[in-house]
Amino acid sequence: MVHSKLRNYVLLQNLANGLVSPFMSFLAAAIGVPSLGVSIVSSASSFFGGIVQLPLRRIRSAELLLKISTLLLAALWFMMALLAYGNPMLYLAIYVAIACISGVNSFAWSLVMERLSRGSRGRVLANYAFYGSIGGLLATLLTGFMIRGNYALMQYVFMTSGFLVFMNVINVWGFGLRNPETQFVSNPLRLLRGNGKLTRFLLINMLFAMVWSFAWPLFPLAQLYIFHMNLEQLAIINLISGFSTMAFQRHVGSWFDRNRKLIMFLGRFLLVVFPLSYALAPNVYVIYLTNTVAGFTNSASNIAYISFVYDNSEDKKTAIILYNLFYGVGTLIGSLTGGALVTLVSDRIGLKEGVRIMLLGDAVARAAISMLYMGV
Repeated sequence: MVHSKLRNYVLLQNLANGLVSPFMSFLAAAIGVPSLGVSIVSSASSFFGGIVQLPLRRIRSAELLLKISTLLLAALWFMMALLAYGNPMLYLAIYVAIACISGVNSFAWSLVMERLSRGSRGRVLANYAFYGSIGGLLATLLTGFMIRGNYALMQYVFMTSGFLVFMNVINVWGFGLRNPETQFVSNPLRLLRGNGKLTRFLLINMLFAMVWSFAWPLFPLAQLYIFHMNLEQLAIINLISGFSTMAFQRHVGSWFDRNRKLIMFLGRFLLVVFPLSYALAPNVYVIYLTNTVAGFTNSASNIAYISFVYDNSEDKKTAIILYNLFYGVGTLIGSLTGGALVTLVSDRIGLKEGVRIMLLGDAVARAAISMLYMGV
């Protein structure tokens, strides 16, 4: 019964998330949010979601945290629908609030998954990620084909997302989960000093997050001004990566249980194909083709890196928080750097050429940093 409710929860939550999340950076650029603001939107879920988790490490009830954060998310998506569209600064502010509460929600969910996945990390995490992929895929497809180029209709999509999350409030309120136990809650600095293996991994992951997120504000600019995409085409991209993820998810989970280091390396190294495709592709069809690789990279991201944290720490709560904090700081630095640099570069050589050159440089950086995962 509990597993059934949890599967329903992740399905509904990803359905609501899939309606909106793939389009938030694109929409920010389309409605006039400045480049720096687009950078913040691109990295908000990673950075703010990681920052807000630090005070939560002494929270005893993951179940209560899951319930409250789900309720607040529903309210914020209703606010986004009713207040924010057409107002770039309010759009940015409410989305940052959504990112913060999503971080709380993600932390509570990670604690639940840590307990349920003991003994078979790859298989269990892949199973729940598979259900999440189904929900996100259906929602993204619906949004893209419904909106196309009429961005004002996103108000109704935000409203629908809020309604779905509210349905999950009703679902989650009936949970009867045992709270994930932790033997102790340690000081974060003491944990970092005393666990060199985990600290090295967190630093490598933060460094990769910087070069990964560097391209995030560049992608919506390339989509708008180089390939002239609309939301329908963006939905097709997400549809391809979603189907590919569903095809790979459970296989990657099994492979990870057999060869963790290789999956961690390939999950990062193969991310070079995305900036390369946006920099070099002659048309959007090449972008479609390269997004088949997302099946492997998404699957690895859903499983491999958080599993390493689970299995190399005694204090799971603090370790999860530090993982998200380091990653979030890395994404903010990278995204803001990318957003600021593209403004300077485009003033000198033009937006299209500037974006292409920066994406090529980012692909090289991703390939170089991914090699470090072979040594964790």
